[in-house]
Amino acid sequence: MSGYFPASVRLAAVLTLTVLAGACNYGLQGGGGFPAEIRTIYIAPLGNQTVQFDVGDQVFSALLEQLPRALGLSPAGQTSADAVVRGTVTRYEDAAQNYRPGEPGSVNVLQHQVQITLSIQIIDVRRSEILYEQASVSGRGVYQPDSQDEQIARTEAINVLIQQIINGAQSQW
Repeated sequence: MSGYFPASVRLAAVLTLTVLAGACNYGLQGGGGFPAEIRTIYIAPLGNQTVQFDVGDQVFSALLEQLPRALGLSPAGQTSADAVVRGTVTRYEDAAQNYRPGEPGSVNVLQHQVQITLSIQIIDVRRSEILYEQASVSGRGVYQPDSQDEQIARTEAINVLIQQIINGAQSQW
């Protein structure tokens, strides 16, 4: 059995490494890079300047679900939050992205792209300071109209949009 360590030696090595790692003077901290005093966030209902009446609610729900966790913050009420998110859906577009000629005078659409654009601010309430602002952040999603529904692309576009917001907010620090 040359080349193998007995189980007791392996166990001792693992325990030693565990103790040493616990004694190191470092740690991981959540918060996504936000200032330490920002611990809670309120996400205000979004405005909607598009003809898609429900898109604002869908983006708002996704923000509520994903943003606090991704930034390492806790949701809070408007009057007790350290930071407030305000935004407006400014554009919704569902356009043919890929197509080919069909019968004379017609076109076969192979792929559509949904694009959702949002203006957003994250504000430090105590300092009345803008922590993050973007006048035009967009998310895109695609679907095949012959086999898929627009909602698939809308969900994808919203997820990309939220990730853009998270990346932008975290890059400020």
